[in-house]
Amino acid sequence: MTLSRSWLVLTIAPSFLLIGCSSNEPPRLQASSTAPQMQQEAVGGRPTLVYRAPNVDARRYTRFIVDPVDIYRGADAQFGDLSEQDKQQMAQFMRSEFVRILGNRNASASGANVARLHLTLAGLENNVPGVATVAHVAPAGLVLNVINSATDRPGSFTGSTTIAGEVLDSESNRIIVSFVQKRYPDAMDIGATLSSRDAQRAAITEAAEGFRKRLDQIQASRK
Repeated sequence: MTLSRSWLVLTIAPSFLLIGCSSNEPPRLQASSTAPQMQQEAVGGRPTLVYRAPNVDARRYTRFIVDPVDIYRGADAQFGDLSEQDKQQMAQFMRSEFVRILGNRNASASGANVARLHLTLAGLENNVPGVATVAHVAPAGLVLNVINSATDRPGSFTGSTTIAGEVLDSESNRIIVSFVQKRYPDAMDIGATLSSRDAQRAAITEAAEGFRKRLDQIQASRK
C-alpha cells in the first residue's frame, strides 16, 4: 500500500465508525408555537416532528399559496458561522423550489380548497470539507452509502437543511399541520458532496419533492 493510500485509510476508516453517532433527528425548536404538541413519526421515511389539528380533513386542500420563507431566529438555531446573506439566499431558493415543484398546485388567492404553506429555514449543516466526496468514492464509503441510500439515511459527511413548516387554512389562518424535519441529499448523490451549498440545495429539493409526493398520496386516498 502506498503512503497516500495508507493515509487515506487511516483518516477515513475511524471516521466511518462515528457515522452512526451523527443524528438525523429533527430538533424540537423552542420558538415553535406547536412544539409541545408535536409527536415524532416517520414521514416519507424521514424522522419528523408533526402536529396535526384535530377534526380537519387535509384532503380538502388541493392548492397552496407558498409564503416567503422565514429564517429561524431562536437561540437553538443551527447555522454555525453562516452569513446572513447566505441564509437569505437559501431561504429564497427554498421558496422558489417549492413553487417550482408544486407546479399546478400553486394558488395566488385564498379559497375554500386553498391552504398556505409557511416555511422556515431552521438550520444548515455543512459538508465535512474534502472528506464528503472521498467518502463516497472510496470502496468502504461507497458500500456504506449504498446501504444509507437503500435505508434512506444521510450520506457520509454530507450537509443537511432543517426545515420547519406550517400548513394553514388560507381563509381562517388556522394551523392544519406543522412539522420540523432535517433533510439531506440522497446518500448516492455525489454531486451534492462537492460543496455544502450543493448538499443543502439538494436537501431542499428533496424536501419539496417529498411534500408534493405526500400531497399526491393524500389526494389519492379520496378516490
